[in-house]
Amino acid sequence: KRHLLVLLRQLSEVGLIPAAAAHLDTEAAGRELRTALLAEIQAFQTSANPEILPAVDRHVNEHVEELRRLFGGGELGDFAFVRQHAEERAEQHFPLEVSLHAYRCGHRVLSQWLRQAALAAGVSSQRAVAAVADFSIEYTNTISTIAAASYEARTCAPPYAQNGQRTDLPDTLV
Repeated sequence: KRHLLVLLRQLSEVGLIPAAAAHLDTEAAGRELRTALLAEIQAFQTSANPEILPAVDRHVNEHVEELRRLFGGGELGDFAFVRQHAEERAEQHFPLEVSLHAYRCGHRVLSQWLRQAALAAGVSSQRAVAAVADFSIEYTNTISTIAAASYEARTCAPPYAQNGQRTDLPDTLV
């Protein structure tokens, strides 16, 4: 996350933060991201779990709002929404690989969205474009790392710990 802070500072220095925030259409980005994910990743549509598509919608909106908040000058958060999403997918035994692929697919859409906002804000220097590209890559790396760690932690935890019911082993055996 340290590198994200550096990149956010660079985006501010080149004038993108907060100028680009006014040009970030979150509704359009959310629709485009959802469409891209469902077109590229069949597992979302073929899952028998009725909670998957609503979870995808919710998570898409969380990322779009987080990026808008960051580009508006907000402080870098702890990505609790990424952890929660990964833990829920782990509990449902939804493949981690699919979620990580979704982040890679989302990277293409969101980086284009951020570049378009930069251009609309009138910030089109080579340094600004490079800063947006670097930020997009680092954001995707960060959320992927957090998601993978949270997913693995949830799947490796003993069943009683997964439900928040920590007990001593003797109590469990009885």
